[in-house]
Amino acid sequence: MDLQSLVGLFDSTLHPDLTVRKTAEQQLQQLESHDGFLSVLLQMISAADLSLGTKQAASIYFKNRVRRSWQPSKRALEQYPAISESDRTATKENILAAIYASSQAIKLQLTECLGVILKHDFPEKWPQFTVHLKELLHAQDAQRVYTGLLALLELIKRYRYNSTNREVVNEIAKELFPQVQKIAEQAIASDDELAMRMVWLSFKSYLNTIQSGLPVSLQEPANLVAWGTAFIKMIEKPVAFDTATIDDDAAKEPVWKAKKWAVRSVNRLYGRYGNPALLPSGNAKKHGAFAKLFTANFMPQILQVYLQQIEGYTAGHVWMSTRVRGLVAQFLSDCIKEKSAWKLLKPHTEAIVAHFIFPQLCFTKADQELWEDNPVEYVQKRIDPLDDFGSATAAASNLLIDFAFERRSATLNTILAFVNGVLTSYLQSSEEARDPRSKDGALSMLTSLCGALVSKKSPVSKSLPDILLTHVVPEFKSKYGFLRARALDTYCRYSGVEFPDKQIGRNVFEHVFNLLQDPELPVRVHAALALEPMIENEENRDALAAHLPQVMQVFLNLTNEIDSDTITHVIEEFVEVFADRMAPFAVELAQQLRDTFMRIMGDVVTNQPELTSANIDDISDKSMAAMGVLKTMGTLVLNLEGTPEVVFRLEDVVYPIVHFVLENRVIDLYDEVFEILDCCLFAMKKVTPAGWALFGAIYSSFKNDGIDFIEEMLPSLDNYVSYGMDVVATNTDVQARLFDIIESVMKSDRVGENECICACKLAETIMLQGRGKVDGMIPGLISLAAAYLLVDDAIKTTPFLVHALEVVLNALYYNPVITLNVLEQYKWTDGIFTRMVQSASKFTRVHDKKLMIVGLTAVLSVPAAQLPPSLQNGLPQLFETVLLVFQTLGKAIEARDAWLCDNDDDEFGSGVDWDGADEDFDLGDEADDDDNADEMQSAFIKELASQAAQALGSDHDELELNSNDDDDDDDDFGSPFDEEYSLESPLDQVDAYVHFEEKVAEMQNSNPAAYQAIVEHLSSENTQFVHSLLEQAAKQRASS
Repeated sequence: MDLQSLVGLFDSTLHPDLTVRKTAEQQLQQLESHDGFLSVLLQMISAADLSLGTKQAASIYFKNRVRRSWQPSKRALEQYPAISESDRTATKENILAAIYASSQAIKLQLTECLGVILKHDFPEKWPQFTVHLKELLHAQDAQRVYTGLLALLELIKRYRYNSTNREVVNEIAKELFPQVQKIAEQAIASDDELAMRMVWLSFKSYLNTIQSGLPVSLQEPANLVAWGTAFIKMIEKPVAFDTATIDDDAAKEPVWKAKKWAVRSVNRLYGRYGNPALLPSGNAKKHGAFAKLFTANFMPQILQVYLQQIEGYTAGHVWMSTRVRGLVAQFLSDCIKEKSAWKLLKPHTEAIVAHFIFPQLCFTKADQELWEDNPVEYVQKRIDPLDDFGSATAAASNLLIDFAFERRSATLNTILAFVNGVLTSYLQSSEEARDPRSKDGALSMLTSLCGALVSKKSPVSKSLPDILLTHVVPEFKSKYGFLRARALDTYCRYSGVEFPDKQIGRNVFEHVFNLLQDPELPVRVHAALALEPMIENEENRDALAAHLPQVMQVFLNLTNEIDSDTITHVIEEFVEVFADRMAPFAVELAQQLRDTFMRIMGDVVTNQPELTSANIDDISDKSMAAMGVLKTMGTLVLNLEGTPEVVFRLEDVVYPIVHFVLENRVIDLYDEVFEILDCCLFAMKKVTPAGWALFGAIYSSFKNDGIDFIEEMLPSLDNYVSYGMDVVATNTDVQARLFDIIESVMKSDRVGENECICACKLAETIMLQGRGKVDGMIPGLISLAAAYLLVDDAIKTTPFLVHALEVVLNALYYNPVITLNVLEQYKWTDGIFTRMVQSASKFTRVHDKKLMIVGLTAVLSVPAAQLPPSLQNGLPQLFETVLLVFQTLGKAIEARDAWLCDNDDDEFGSGVDWDGADEDFDLGDEADDDDNADEMQSAFIKELASQAAQALGSDHDELELNSNDDDDDDDDFGSPFDEEYSLESPLDQVDAYVHFEEKVAEMQNSNPAAYQAIVEHLSSENTQFVHSLLEQAAKQRASS
């Protein structure tokens, strides 16, 4: 392949003329299949005489080719030619040299390609890679060493989350890491940018190596000392900076990245392996000795270095990025939990609270800029824990909480004294002298401490009303928007605190309600959030009732402004609480929810094909907001169940949303839209023409990718059959689609037995709801079940066995003659009935027992002439199986009815005492017992870890995710499965005892010889039992 021609083509891809660019791209696509294409690309990328733009274009093309075709999927093979074996060999032989010869930007492109190749080829197809790696790491040329470090990181990343197959990582750590440590130690002494890159690559490789396991070689004291010394040297390395201008953009520079990875490595060592208090029980034996060594010999020095860094940061001559401050706070949190570390940390508590935690919780200049420039992002950072996850502010708050909870006797009074000092100083200062940012920090600390302070045994529990009225509520009228928002957030956390005077509570409610109209977006959002818990109060509910439409409009406007599911959760709560008052404007509310949803999803669908790191977070936020809107709409429809006339009017609002989601295959929202559809159909008890039009979209969705969501679809499909049987019975196309759904699931190799159970349930609904109306579907449904029932080991679990048998039982109940003819035609009769009789004890639920009774007794009523000969002699056994089921039916009904009675008015969580700290919040007795508290905490954590390990069948650190395991396989084929208390079925109207009486009478008339044979076969006990069943039937009939 001609190098110069290829260079010309890549130059043309940069041409301003679109036609020239398109032609060049098409020619490159044609050349992809040529042997040697990748080799020539690497030559181009490595060439010294080519322009940077041309080489970058070639490197991007190279990367895309490797990523999609080195280990191509079936779809990729259909679109792109495979990479030849010779090209693969040449690429592996030359890629390291190409990385060495390239600029930094191209190095990163090629290194990513190296990672792809290693993922699929190392070690089996590229065993000599570690030889090349060792040569690079021992080279004298710094760029070659840097290349080796880049390659090493890609190799380590291949195994970083593998906790079971550690042999390769252990060997790498043993053979290569001594040299990597020397490289890092030598580079730390330099201020050169390349040296700092080498340091952070060394540390990053170390961290990835210990991510899921600690190699034995790295546990050796000599190696631990060497690496620990390197980490400390880098953390302590003085770096000049300009206090006035430095910001988090500087954290991207190599020297600051090296510091960050040093801190991350130390944190991982201590938090995962070196802290005895945090070791799960499964790791205590494995890493216990290392933890003792680390705690005794290394932790004190590391803690001292961290405390010095904090002191330097607060004094202004050490800079720590936001991420590093968060990591330092995390390390201190881990120290709090361990006895010996806490003894060293304890004397510094007050200084850490005042000079490290408090400043990070105060409103900053960066917060002010974000508030003014992008209030939406400010709100999302404040109210969405995922947006703030890992930030220095969140870490500082968590550190404060750990101080207050883990070491409360030693710290809580100190912390409260500090907070009170700030609040009192602010209160007593003149307006001009007050610092609103400090007040914000103090309120933020109060917010974080809520869990500790609201306990009835906390030292300030009785003072909380006064604290709120003195320091929090007045800020509702602050001239500073951020203080109004902070006060609302703090009050929201303490909303359960009761004021001695109800009028005070009413005044506070009015203040919060009025702030819904605040000019500042963050204030309005926090006012909405604060209102949610306040509607638990009856007076507040009554006060809001008159303004409900306006309040809901404010909430909807906020949802449109910030695209957050947090506000939609508030709307959902209001809809549920005010359900009886929603009907008059429910349609209008639903329309606005629909408009909000369609606006949000318009952005998502538009941007979905071009996901980038820049917009993926925004799309994720929008998707969550859309999900929240759907949940709110579902709650609205559910609470309108008693007013079907209103739900009928909602069809025009709801169905287009369902259609949009299905048509655009927004699978993340399938659960929500099918739940809404289920609620609509159930409330109306009817399927309208609009509903049937939507059924076509559901079927199309199922044929595309919906088979994976049959569990979500089932309730809606069930309703289509239950409330649309008039159409199902007369429309063969609908019948065909329903059968195709069932058949596709039952025959698919991509779903498990849970999905097959869904198919069986849908088949049951068709037969129970359509008795006498869908004869043509019966043979096919029986065949689908028989395909499993008559094959050894085809069924793995009890639930699927029962449901598969119930397909046949439903068919017998539907029409025993049709069913028996099908079974006889294919010679399935003996096998099916044998398995049914053998499995009778597995029918444990009331519904299952009744179905077994009505299905088998249907056989008893078949005239002798139509009864297959193979069943003539088996009727006594079938009859005794019915009696066996009857023996436990009564108790099953009693247990079910008792549960329903007990839970009829019960709300989940009612009566639970969430004041978990009450039992041991004794500040007086615990002051000198920190050791005991630590041991109790450690034991508690280990017990939790032990329970988790037992539940997962593995040690915490050695969890093995076996892709061949299936949840369905856990069943031992003998355990019962749970009663479905919410199950509604036409069988509910069938009295099993009366039905039995009727079928016995029919058998006496239609097949007296068989009846006589059954009677003669009965034991005296069973004869008496039959009489008792008939007596019970008479009682049931008399009482009905």
